[in-house]
Amino acid sequence: MTDHDEATGPDHGAGHDHGYRAALEDMRRESAHYYADHFDWRGHGPPEGFAGPRFFPPADEWRLEARLDTDAPGTGDEVTLPTSTGLLRKMTVAGDLVFEFGGREHRLGAYASKAADEEGWLFVPFRDATSGHETYGAGRYVDVPPQEAGAYDLDFNLAYNPSCAYSPAYDCPFPPPRNRLEIEVRAGEMVPFEH
Repeated sequence: MTDHDEATGPDHGAGHDHGYRAALEDMRRESAHYYADHFDWRGHGPPEGFAGPRFFPPADEWRLEARLDTDAPGTGDEVTLPTSTGLLRKMTVAGDLVFEFGGREHRLGAYASKAADEEGWLFVPFRDATSGHETYGAGRYVDVPPQEAGAYDLDFNLAYNPSCAYSPAYDCPFPPPRNRLEIEVRAGEMVPFEH
């Protein structure tokens, strides 16, 4: 998750925007390098001509501020999410991330990371109106950095596919039904392979 530190955060002006876009492009190049040279395909190799993940163009409108509603039902509960291999993954509900887009309020359930080096990060699996078309049908993930002051930085430009989008041998949690957005999140990673 911390690979995304440099590229997170709301837009605070043109100078910051240039640095943000440069960091985002660097992250995307690193992602292409990772899938080309380091990803374990687990017996399911890439299709011919695969050149790495595909992304929507950077979109400032998808760099959002959100608040964490810790009074949302289920906050603090341990829940199990079904995964792509039929197993169950235990997670702890951190609350609802609440944000505005298109003049409406939206909510996504957020889960606390249990990894020691990711303390304070929130894991947000979601589906939206692009899922199954422009983006991976089972949904995508976005990691939200720890809050230092004020609102959380919810940046959908950093939305990424689970590993099972590339190789079905991976075990990836599905977004819960409540994390289905009716809007099109045309930001972040797209379907990995063109058909």
